[in-house]
Amino acid sequence: MSESGIEQSEEIIGTPFDPPQPTTLKQAQTLGFLPVLLTLALLVAASIAWFLFTAKAVEFSIAPVPDKLEITDGFHYQIGKRYLMLPGKFTLQAQLKGYQSLQETIVVTTHNDQLLRFNLVKKLGRLNISTRPDVETRVFIDQVFSGTTPLLEEQIEAGLHDISLVSERYLRYETGIDIAGMELLQEIQATLEPAWITLRVSSEPAGATIKIDGQMAGITPAQIEILEGKRELSVEKPGYKKWQRRLQVQHDVPQTLDEILLTEADGKITVNTIPADASIRIDKNYQGQSPVSVELSPGNNYTVVANKAGYKAVQKQVWVEPEQDIELSLTLVPITGKIKIVALPVDSELWIDGALMGSANQEVRLSATQHELEVRKPGFATYRKSITPQPKLNQQLMVTLKTQAEAKIDAIPQVVSSSVGDQLNLVLPGDLTLGAQRRDRGRRSNEILRQVTLTRAYYLGSKEVTNRQYKRFSPGHDPGFFGRSLLGEDDRPVVNIAWAEAVRYCNWLSQKDGLPVAYTMESQAWRLISPGTTGYRLPTEAEWAYASRFAQDRTPSRFPWGDSLPPPENFGNFADESATGMVPYIIKGYNDSFRGPAPSGTFPANNLGLYDLAGNVSEWVNDRYSVELSKDLELDRRGPESGEYFVIRGSNFSQGRFSELRWTYRDYGADARQDVGFRIARDVAE
Repeated sequence: MSESGIEQSEEIIGTPFDPPQPTTLKQAQTLGFLPVLLTLALLVAASIAWFLFTAKAVEFSIAPVPDKLEITDGFHYQIGKRYLMLPGKFTLQAQLKGYQSLQETIVVTTHNDQLLRFNLVKKLGRLNISTRPDVETRVFIDQVFSGTTPLLEEQIEAGLHDISLVSERYLRYETGIDIAGMELLQEIQATLEPAWITLRVSSEPAGATIKIDGQMAGITPAQIEILEGKRELSVEKPGYKKWQRRLQVQHDVPQTLDEILLTEADGKITVNTIPADASIRIDKNYQGQSPVSVELSPGNNYTVVANKAGYKAVQKQVWVEPEQDIELSLTLVPITGKIKIVALPVDSELWIDGALMGSANQEVRLSATQHELEVRKPGFATYRKSITPQPKLNQQLMVTLKTQAEAKIDAIPQVVSSSVGDQLNLVLPGDLTLGAQRRDRGRRSNEILRQVTLTRAYYLGSKEVTNRQYKRFSPGHDPGFFGRSLLGEDDRPVVNIAWAEAVRYCNWLSQKDGLPVAYTMESQAWRLISPGTTGYRLPTEAEWAYASRFAQDRTPSRFPWGDSLPPPENFGNFADESATGMVPYIIKGYNDSFRGPAPSGTFPANNLGLYDLAGNVSEWVNDRYSVELSKDLELDRRGPESGEYFVIRGSNFSQGRFSELRWTYRDYGADARQDVGFRIARDVAE
């Protein structure tokens, strides 16, 4: 380095130039592609390694072995019987002569060593079928109709098949055949056997028509062929009866037939009568009712008789020729009788057998048969009667028509029954007077006169409710004792029953018998449903009084038995001499043999069939108790709407005073008493 700090260069010595030797073009190209080839070789090796690592071994088992096998839609490599294939879908194609081409989509999975099995299907075979003799024959292959012979080149699947040949006049032919398939032609030639017999048919006289199952087969005499089976053979000739026979024909069983002797044909008689439906007899043999047709042997004279109730018999002689068709008409003369009808109202109409005859008041002559007679008038129920006039006997019929209302009442059942043994009798409506005149001896202040009309029929229990019946509703009820008399015996009327308890019994019995209840609870009080229902209830005071007093007598007596004491012997159960010392008052000179209540229905009933309306026990009725003046006519009175107490009617076993024994005596209360029971009532269904 110099002083100035500048580095001094060394001396440069020249070197002789020796240029490189040039290379050839081929050497240059080889050197340039070698890396590319090396890269490609590596890629191919890597791809092969990846394929070998990823591919799965797949083996195909195809029966029979095909001539040609191809796999498309993907890369694969065959090693012997196996193929290396990547997982995925491929198309397999296989072919073999005589078999249908196979083309299947296969799926290679990720599993190793896969085996796929396939079967090649043979191509259809061909079949010819013919018969000897050459007749049209139906062909069934495996029981399926396939056509008629000759059947040519019928395509059929390879394998075993059943062949049936059916011809109308030949035996059924059956065989089997193994079809080779592969478009090979096979043949069946069947020899058919006849399915008939030959039968000679002759007749006397000859020239008759032969029919087999109704089809003409020849003229006698003739040899005819009859097919196997059940056959109808008939021989017919005009003027002669048809000959027929059922044959059982077998092709291998010969039959013979004797000469057929034909007989002359019957004639026919058709009998008509006026009127129709007459009984017809021919030579005393019944033939039926006219019109009737009968076949008869020719060359004979026949007696025809026609009979009909209410008519004179008709008889006629008839000669019959072969195949003669005789029309015989007979007119019957009626046998009559007279009937005189007397009808009210006088302007009623008479109808007989549905025909208007005019006024009902007339004398009619009718045939001596049953007739339907009616007498009609608007507003009245039609009268109907079946009547048969009698010859030589004059009959008279008296008819009084009933109004619709009367007829409606007549249609009402007279008696109904409850499920616990009550019998309720029908009571028809009417007028009555409640209470008594002021001057009447024994009258009480609560016996106010009232005029009442009952407009509706009703049912009333024939007896008072017994202990046996009430205990069905209240098993624990105990009526107690009267002195030493037990009040709770089953056949005695139930007592010690408050009014409300009697009402609850009525509702219980209604529900038990499937009827609507008659009472409802409103504001903690029992109310009778209005309008009334058909359920069981207590009778109203007016209903009780009417049934006990006015229904049997328009001018009723003071007492149930008359106007003076004592009652007749055994009239009812009252306070008699046997109750001396047990009750304050007795009826002197009377003894009914019961100190306490008697069994219900012990004493005679009134004319309505009602028992113990007087005596035995007094009875609750529906009405609330009141004493009100009224001058108006009351319809179907049911008492006031409110009130603390309820009416009690009828005398009882403990009463013997003059006032208490009267019909008009009224008592009241609400609580249970030893001398008070009840009976039930119900309205008539509309």
